[in-house]
Amino acid sequence: MRADAVQQHRRSVGEFHRSLRGEQPAQDHARHQRFGSAHPPLLRVGNAGVLTLAALSSLIVPASASAAARADSTPPVRPALLPGADASRGEAYLAVPAQDPLNGIASATAAGCLSRPRQCPQLLAGAAVTALGGALVGGWLGYQAGHRAARDECDTRFAGLPAADSQVQTPETADGLPAPMRFTPADLDPAHSPCDSLYDHVNARWHATATRPDDQSRWDVPAMLQDRSLALQRRLAEQAARLELPTPAERIVADLWTTGMNQHRINAEGISPLRDELAAIDGLQSPAQIEAHLHALTAAGINPVFGFGVDRDMDARDTQIAYAFQGGLGMPDRSYYLTDDHVEAALGYRAHVAHVLRLAGDAPADAERQADAVLALERRFANASTPWEELNANLTHYYHPVSLAEADALTPGFRWSALFQSLGVAPPDRFSLPTPGFHQEVAAALTTEDPATWRAYLRFHTLDSASPFLGDDFVRAHHAFHARTLQGQDAMPPRWKQVLAAIERVAGEAISELYVPVAFPAETREAVNALVEQITAALKRRLQVVPWMDPDTRATALRKADRLRTRIGHPERWPDWSGLHTESCGYLRNLRRATAFVQRRELARLGAPVDPSTWRMTAQTVDGYYDMLEEEPYIALSAALLQPPYFDIGAGPAFNYGAIGVVIGHELSHAFSAESSQFGIDGGLQGWWSDADHQRYAALSARLAAQFDQQQVDGVAINGQLTASENMADLGGLSIALDALLHVTDNLTDPVPDRLGIVRDFFVGGAVTHRRLHAAQRLRQDAETDVHAFGAPRANVGPANLPAYAQAFNCTPGTPMTRTDAERVVYL
Repeated sequence: MRADAVQQHRRSVGEFHRSLRGEQPAQDHARHQRFGSAHPPLLRVGNAGVLTLAALSSLIVPASASAAARADSTPPVRPALLPGADASRGEAYLAVPAQDPLNGIASATAAGCLSRPRQCPQLLAGAAVTALGGALVGGWLGYQAGHRAARDECDTRFAGLPAADSQVQTPETADGLPAPMRFTPADLDPAHSPCDSLYDHVNARWHATATRPDDQSRWDVPAMLQDRSLALQRRLAEQAARLELPTPAERIVADLWTTGMNQHRINAEGISPLRDELAAIDGLQSPAQIEAHLHALTAAGINPVFGFGVDRDMDARDTQIAYAFQGGLGMPDRSYYLTDDHVEAALGYRAHVAHVLRLAGDAPADAERQADAVLALERRFANASTPWEELNANLTHYYHPVSLAEADALTPGFRWSALFQSLGVAPPDRFSLPTPGFHQEVAAALTTEDPATWRAYLRFHTLDSASPFLGDDFVRAHHAFHARTLQGQDAMPPRWKQVLAAIERVAGEAISELYVPVAFPAETREAVNALVEQITAALKRRLQVVPWMDPDTRATALRKADRLRTRIGHPERWPDWSGLHTESCGYLRNLRRATAFVQRRELARLGAPVDPSTWRMTAQTVDGYYDMLEEEPYIALSAALLQPPYFDIGAGPAFNYGAIGVVIGHELSHAFSAESSQFGIDGGLQGWWSDADHQRYAALSARLAAQFDQQQVDGVAINGQLTASENMADLGGLSIALDALLHVTDNLTDPVPDRLGIVRDFFVGGAVTHRRLHAAQRLRQDAETDVHAFGAPRANVGPANLPAYAQAFNCTPGTPMTRTDAERVVYL
């Protein structure tokens, strides 16, 4: 499981566009976001006296109002939160950034004045008092007036509409969360021999009784843990919405939650939140205007044509550059446009395009004509896209550094120099323009396609990406194609899950700040840290005897192992949200503002030194990853991942080493893969394998890929080449974790001779984590695009390559889970 920034964008050529939609993201599609500096305040204050005079001259507050203000100036008592929710907060939030208090006061004041001019005198008064020294009372008064002003305006605009639905959550356990999954001996099915299939032996009984929820196209252990994470996030969002004086993170979560949950207001607004965006598209008449519009969409973080992010310069480790990624597609992969295997999905997509345009008010004939234009343009993009499997094979395909002059010459018709200028950032010396053929085709299409085609394309994608956040008809249309047709998800997730998925995409770290204190106890970190130390020690022991490495390569590998670091649970610090202004009405507007805010924060990192403390996933996302691009490469494990059945602090060591231990070993193994061989000890582009190492590793990988090519799930073949890197990491993780387990249990008593009972529990603990149910459409999509194998093949192939498995379960030669020495693949 990896989630580094480049790999996030390369999930598929359509991933950038899918990230804007309403489905709950899968664990390996977690949106990456970075922490940057706060944005400049709306109003800079150079002289506190100016504010004071402005306040005094604008209004003499009546005595009754003054008394009310004094009564209101006492900060209200905060309602009790979940256990531990207040652990990381020492004082109330005053809407004033500590590092720049006067400018922060000015920003809050200016925002309040803009949202409610008639309340501006009170805002100025509060700000003036703060500037003169009454920070607590004045700052709170200014903040509170602005906060009330925005809510009053919302209440006035939507007076008479019903309140938001509560959608009561049914608790399953004493803590009100879905019950965690834990293995019990009764789960084992003696009718399925472990020598035939470990997966069936451990999971057949679960399969016989488990049901896939209607709102899930895939129901596996990560999805179950994500469901538990979402239930907790919901409680936190509801509590944040009740706070009178929220912190910046609580305020963002609260506003997104309350506006997202109020479907009555959303339905009443219709598509009016998109009125300006659609009008701008309708006015595009020339290639230059279309190009400028794409620039604006990039600045707002909603460009459907190509992805645009910032990450380390692979060949200059001390700085960060921009990366532009191919995109442009509304279906998951180029093959959906170019092969006969997806004709039905393509027909469904065309019907979906026309339907969405009709919902927006287009005449039926116009909608049909525009749908044909959209499909034709996207097919053109698909033809120019690099196949996903090719991109997955080599990370350096994403590194194609060019100067602005070189980029402009490469794509006549689209000026990258003008893009950077429109983004408001200094022109970079270079940036990465991978898959240049795709960008050349986009540039050519700007000049050769009728502007009406581009208007249809941009109009549809604007509507489609916003559909989950519009009225019910749009939400249903979006689900019907993207979830039901493509993935087989029968029912829509409940509204609260849809809203939390949206918060995750645009402000995931904000809810992380609320999630961590209540979901990640200190004892979990300590226990996992100890487990990581044992597995790292086992890795070093095994590296000393790896047969496929040359001596020099082995020496470098050991030095690299010494530099590996582990990040457990969550980042050490949280980003600053005080510059993001949201309101208590306007769901889509709030999401757009948050998306643009994050994009500005992303762009602020261009050319800046690298912050080594950043994470590439949120704490509440069930995932782990290895980051090979850092100067000190590291693995990261999220707080949401470290729960049963992956990690159970009350379970024996065998189950934990077989579950989370294998995950840790898996991530560590990525540091010694062919992909990582391109990056030196310091993370820079520097090969450290010999040619013979590459040949021996390639032979091992090909043999393991051939084993997976023989596997099927419900009649759908596993692609051993697509999943090769992850399969090798699985095999390495099993070997390392088992070595560590045997080392730490050396003095433990096992009723089974030779500790075979402990080894059996190790393999059983791992097999539990691969439980999975799926819709047929989701199975097919994952088989084509997911770099991880899944289900029975993932649970069976790796253990069958370890002699310890056959020994532990007394499997005789010739059984499916027993491989001969000639067949066996040994990686780490």
